[in-house]
This record gives sequence, structure tokens and C-alpha cells, in this order.
Amino acid sequence: MEAGEFATIQELAEAVGLAERHVSRQLRLAYLAPEVLKRLTCGREASAISLYDLCFLAGEAWGEQLGRAVCE
Repeated sequence: MEAGEFATIQELAEAVGLAERHVSRQLRLAYLAPEVLKRLTCGREASAISLYDLCFLAGEAWGEQLGRAVCE
């Protein structure tokens, strides 16, 4: 979408053959703080945070994300 290839999430969803709602949720994950992503992907301990929760967490400031995304 940043490249301007798709004007809306609906256009992107149709192009990749996924539901608009699914694509919308996945796009929210792009706004997770880099440190949160690092902890989730490189951490050795299991995280209790769900994908659903991560989608909502992505709407917060990066500093807030770090405090809430720590393995709970």
C-alpha cells in the first residue's frame, strides 16, 4: 500500500485472495514496536499474548507496547 499499488485495504485483500478483515488485522501488526517483535520472535520464553491482543496493542505508542507485551 505504501508503494501506491493499492488504494484501499479491500483492493489489497482482493489481489491476494484474502478477506478484507484478515488483511486489516495483519496490517496492524506492521505498527508493533521493533523491540516487541524482537522479544516475540527471538525470546526463549513462551509469550502469553495472543495474535488478537497484538492487533490491539499495535495501536498504542511503542513505549506503551513494550510494557504490555512483556511475557505475561
